[in-house]
Order: sequence, then structure tokens, then C-alpha cells
Amino acid sequence: MLRPVCHKTDEHRSYLQALDDFDIAELLAKLSNYCTQQEQETLAALLISQLIQTIDAELIANYLSAMTLNRQDLLPRLINQKFSASSVDLPDDFPNTAKTPRFLYGDKLRWIGSDTDWGTAIGRFYNFAPHLCCWTWCYLIWLSKDSPSAVWTSADIAWEQDLEPVEGSLL
Repeated sequence: MLRPVCHKTDEHRSYLQALDDFDIAELLAKLSNYCTQQEQETLAALLISQLIQTIDAELIANYLSAMTLNRQDLLPRLINQKFSASSVDLPDDFPNTAKTPRFLYGDKLRWIGSDTDWGTAIGRFYNFAPHLCCWTWCYLIWLSKDSPSAVWTSADIAWEQDLEPVEGSLL
């Protein structure tokens, strides 16, 4: 016997389809790696709100123009130009806006979550981190002679967020 289709079921399917169509489901799935379900929904709403506030008419016009000309190959360059040109300028009130560096010269450090490379901080600089979309500290690390990469290089750089103090006798 066939059951009539429930209006609420159709609404629910439409809702789920909309979440999927607009990649909200994927956004929530990615956020699930970092926070609880309630936090995911709050953070997703915050990210979408931030996107809405930062919509740029020039970028949209360029996007529509590229689509009209069937030149989707231009889109990554248009987006990168827009964000790289304005975002990477040194903050106007630098160094007042720079957070205090977490590590000092001479600190023994290693890359987080790995035992692959470690060494001593011998320098640092404030730089724009494209993957974080903000300015942060980057460190010059003199590698320990026992560090695997020391076979082909004596020093490397790492973002502050990727480093942790060495505990134990690696160095």
C-alpha cells in the first residue's frame, strides 16, 4: 500500500538539498573536526555573516564578466588579486597591533605533531600568513645536527602556530 507523501518530509528533503547545494553541509562537516555541533552551527553562521559583510561589488562584477565571456580560468586570479593586494599590507599601526612573539631567540623548538625536525630559534619576522589570512610571527630555526632535514639544509622557517617547545633531550 502506498503512503501519501508527507509535506514535512518534502520540506525536510528540500532543506537538506539546500544545505548540500550551497556547501553548508560540507562547511559543517569540516567544522565538526574542531568543535561541537552547537559550536559548528554558531561558527558557520558567523562565517556566513562575515562573508555577507565583506562582499565586494567589484569582485562580483569581475566574476560575472568572466562567466559571461566563458573565462572561468580567470576566476582564481581575480580572487587572488583582490585579496592579496589589500590584505598583505603591513598593518597601519604596526608594531602596536603585533601580538607578543611566543618564542624567544635560543628557544628549543620542534614542528607540532612530529618528531621530524627540531632546532633552535635564531630569528623571527612578522609576515602575512596567507593560509591564516592574517599577520603573524615566522621563525628561523637552526636545525639540530640530528634533525632529519639537517642532511640537506642547516636552517628552516616555520609559522609560530606550527611550532612547540622541545621537551626532553632531542637537542
